[in-house]
Formats: sequence, structure tokens, C-alpha cells
Amino acid sequence: MKKLTAVLFLIALSVPAIAQWQRWNLSSDDQQHFDSYYSRWQEYRQRNDREQIMSMEKRMLEVYAHYNIPAQTPYWRVASNVRAGRDQWKGRLSANEQSRFDSYYSRWQEYRQRNDRGQVASMEKRMQDVYAHNHIASNTPYFWIASNARDEDWDGWERDRWRGRLSNEDQGRFDSYYTRWLEYRHDNRRDDTASMERRMRDIMDHYEIPAQVGYEELASTGAGY
Repeated sequence: MKKLTAVLFLIALSVPAIAQWQRWNLSSDDQQHFDSYYSRWQEYRQRNDREQIMSMEKRMLEVYAHYNIPAQTPYWRVASNVRAGRDQWKGRLSANEQSRFDSYYSRWQEYRQRNDRGQVASMEKRMQDVYAHNHIASNTPYFWIASNARDEDWDGWERDRWRGRLSNEDQGRFDSYYTRWLEYRHDNRRDDTASMERRMRDIMDHYEIPAQVGYEELASTGAGY
């Protein structure tokens, strides 16, 4: 009886999640289109082709809108071919190099959580050295190479999907507005806070970035600190 109760309890917990997933379930044609957009989006991100990145994101967000999927939902949670990009690198490293890379990756995550920039840079340099030795593109996501990466790391990578979208000039302006926006919020200067928000929104509108995207997702790493 206790076992049955436990099973029923677990099923009850899972129902909302299943229901949510089924609301996002795409038709076969739309799923095929979305998977194509997602695959190309990954490729264009590796090449840093901003124009094509924007084009693919616009198409994926149109699918989101059609199915009432929140714009901030990571793309990989909707794509059915999410592992393709990562799987191409499986077995690329030797056992020793894979072990070293996994160690760097784990420490890199820890240092990022602590905002220890010096150590973050050190781990990235070591991982990039492994990339160079194995002819891996420098902008390949680290979690694609690490064998100890988790599904949560996919979310983290896609939360950063808006970074690098802006031109260098617009990024500099956005970071300045964002830094001042944080300061004005802290000082409760409402008019100045609203002014910075309008300026950031103008840049976001220019790049067709959805209003739901948080300012921190566009600001350069370390901006405002």
C-alpha cells in the first residue's frame, strides 16, 4: 500500500510538467522546421554570423508565438535534435585530455558562480589550449566538450544567447545604460531609471530582441559590477 501511495504521489507531481510539455508539442511539420532553424542557429553561433543568428531566432520565436511558448524558453527544450551539435565532438579528446578538460570545466563553473574573474579566465585559457590542440573551434560551447556537463548547462548557454548580438558600439552604449540603470535603481532615482530603460529598449527594438529578455542577458559579462 505504501509503495502504491508513493507511486501515485510521483505521478501527481509529474502531471503538471507533462501537461506543460504537451501544450508545447508541435505539429510534425512545425517540429521539423523548428529543428532545422535550431541546427542552423547553432552553426551560425559558432561562426558568429549575427545576421543569420537573428534570422533563425526570428523564425523560432514565430513558432513560439504560434504555440504560446514563452519567449525566454530555451530553444533546446523545444528542439527534438538538441544533441546533434554536442554529439559531433564525442570521442574527439584522448582519455587524459578529456579528464583534464572536465576538471577545468568544473572549476570554471565554480569560479563563475563566485565571480572570480581571474580564475575564470585561467580555466578558459586552459580549455582553449585543449581546443587548439584538437582543432576545435574556439567558440564551441564548453559543455559540448565536457563529459561531465549536465542538462542545466544547456539552459545556461542559451540564457547567454543574446550576448554578442549587438555591434561593438551598441554593446558599449548598452553596458553604460545598464550600469547606470543599476545605480539609479539602487538610489531609487525613478526618473533616471526610466530614462535608462527607454534607452536600452530602443537598442533592443533595433535588434528585434523581445521585450521579455532581461537586461542582464544583453549586458556584457561583468557590466554593472
